[in-house]
Amino acid sequence: MSWRHAEEAHRWREIERRTVADTPIFTVSASTRRDADQNQGEFVLIEAPEWVTVIPLFEENGRGAEFLMVRQYRHGSEEITVEFPAGAVDPGEAPQAAAARELIEETGYKAAELIPLGAVNPNPAFMTNKTHTYLARGLTKVAEQSLDLHEFVEFARIPEETVLREMGSGEFGNGVMLMSLSFYRRWRDTGA
Repeated sequence: MSWRHAEEAHRWREIERRTVADTPIFTVSASTRRDADQNQGEFVLIEAPEWVTVIPLFEENGRGAEFLMVRQYRHGSEEITVEFPAGAVDPGEAPQAAAARELIEETGYKAAELIPLGAVNPNPAFMTNKTHTYLARGLTKVAEQSLDLHEFVEFARIPEETVLREMGSGEFGNGVMLMSLSFYRRWRDTGA
């Protein structure tokens, strides 16, 4: 594929950035930018921490593949969702370390192996962060849940075919989980 314009023609240069709102979860900024033709505009950005999603996989003979998934209430959608364990990367923490930590905190399980499956920006139109997906294999129960003050999280094993069929609808409606499942399907189908 050949694009008509060079990368430089698409790039905008930041002139100024100011904070509009600073919250415990993210910062909203206004960025004044100029394009290659000297057109100028102001753009809203959400500066959030990196996220991780962990896909805990059980591969036991006779049972078929199963995922260890969590169920919890989400304040943004005001709905209960079924998701893979996930959370924010702490400042100075590597995404893989955050994945291991989130898995233990939310489920009490530890993985013998964490395989990086990919990372994407959840919405590059206005978000500055990435979400990283890891596959967790060789799961062992090592602790009880260690949840934050306002977390109430249940976990259960769910057959792979159920998750593949339901993801993107009903309680499985979290978009970041759908992105992570796409990485898993690529790994399962191609080994990459």
